[in-house]
Amino acid sequence: MLIYEVNLEVNRPIFEDYIRWLQPHIKELLTFDGFLKADLLFDTNDEQADVRKITIAYYLKDYQSYYNYINGPAVTMREQGSQRFKGQFVAHRRLLELQRSYLPNELLY
Repeated sequence: MLIYEVNLEVNRPIFEDYIRWLQPHIKELLTFDGFLKADLLFDTNDEQADVRKITIAYYLKDYQSYYNYINGPAVTMREQGSQRFKGQFVAHRRLLELQRSYLPNELLY
């Protein structure tokens, strides 16, 4: 399983409007083949900052799902936010490969 992580820094004055736009945007991404779920996370340490930090973790089935997205609808999906909120946010993206998940009662050897 892969995690496609999108880290955003959104200017505080537009934050609420950005979140209203972002939620259906996330749901649209989940319609693409291989996207399994998404977690929307807010940084709790940015209360005094001029920007709010957000992370979206998209869980993908495999590399092919990621490549299909990047080589297909990714440009259009990214442009939607860039055009609407031009210069009001910064995005950083990375792809992570899940190696193992741990549960509290699991014995580790």
